Amino acid sequence: MTLFVTLLLIANLLITYFCLTKAKTKGYPQLTFVFLGAIPYFNLVVLVYLLFLPDLKHENQFTVSI
Repeated sequence: MTLFVTLLLIANLLITYFCLTKAKTKGYPQLTFVFLGAIPYFNLVVLVYLLFLPDLKHENQFTVSI
């Protein structure tokens, strides 16, 4: 049972870390997505949400200022 809980904690930490890296590369607030990614069972929803969000860093390059 202890091994199962340990594996769940490791999986949760890996998902949280992946949320951090995705938020960092796409230009979204890191603290918000790390906090939401640390909540069990909600972190997978946040991760899928991050995967399909547009990239804010590249979005600024496509807009034309007049």
